[in-house]
Amino acid sequence: MCAGEPARAIPPAAAPLTRPSSLPSTAAAPAGPILPYGSPLLFVLDDKIDSGKTVIGTVIHLRLQSALVVGGVTIAPADAPATMTVISRHKADMGDEDGSLQVHIDPFVLPGRDRVLPLRVAHEYLTIEHSAGEASTRGVTDTIGDIFIPYHMLYRMLRPGHQFVLPPGAVLRAETQMTIDASDPKTIVFSTPPPFESTYDTPHSDLTPQPFYTPAPQRPHPLPKGKPTLPPTPVPTATPVPTATPAIAPAVTPIASSPLSVPSASASPADTSAPANPSPSP
Repeated sequence: MCAGEPARAIPPAAAPLTRPSSLPSTAAAPAGPILPYGSPLLFVLDDKIDSGKTVIGTVIHLRLQSALVVGGVTIAPADAPATMTVISRHKADMGDEDGSLQVHIDPFVLPGRDRVLPLRVAHEYLTIEHSAGEASTRGVTDTIGDIFIPYHMLYRMLRPGHQFVLPPGAVLRAETQMTIDASDPKTIVFSTPPPFESTYDTPHSDLTPQPFYTPAPQRPHPLPKGKPTLPPTPVPTATPVPTATPAIAPAVTPIASSPLSVPSASASPADTSAPANPSPSP
């Protein structure tokens, strides 16, 4: 739209693109004589499922909605019976916790044939799915109630959720776990898919287990061998030189004292000028 042009509404379509239908949409039946693995089958509930009343181990009865025809051969007629088992449940609890159920569909016994067809429910964990608009509306309503209604916050904390209920007549979708080949109408071949081929890569795991032992490190190449090391040569020790023993001076014996003094042999120079025997004075 250019600037200055007035805004105008887009005219509606002349006729609706699709016609409303009460039947659920299903995948188109294969044109060839082979029903591939994972093809959808629709079953109608004959019993009621209630997360508040249905206990674990309850068997729910189903029936095939339309005949299973492959390559012009009727494998199972319409309204063929089937069963489903409840393996776990969770009741609605406080804090807006809705109820839920987990179911497992039993192998489908083909009437008039000595074979069973393994099936898998498209949604084994049955719970109430709220859209983003429903969650937003509930959040805004609770916020307004907390502001204007006294004790509304306490009521919201104690308010239980809704129970999951499927009434009789509800349609449940399942998928085949085998391939049916009706190329030869006299011999119907039921085959499972080939096993998964691994590339021998280590799968990723969020939890690394503790090893029982520490493996030895792998050496891709042998270590180089060095030259042999010779033992060290002993160093000869030097012969110690004997040390001379110092001479000990002889001890001097002191002269006994006598009344007569004997002049020392070594006289001082001042005493040499005096006579040796002085005469006594008169």
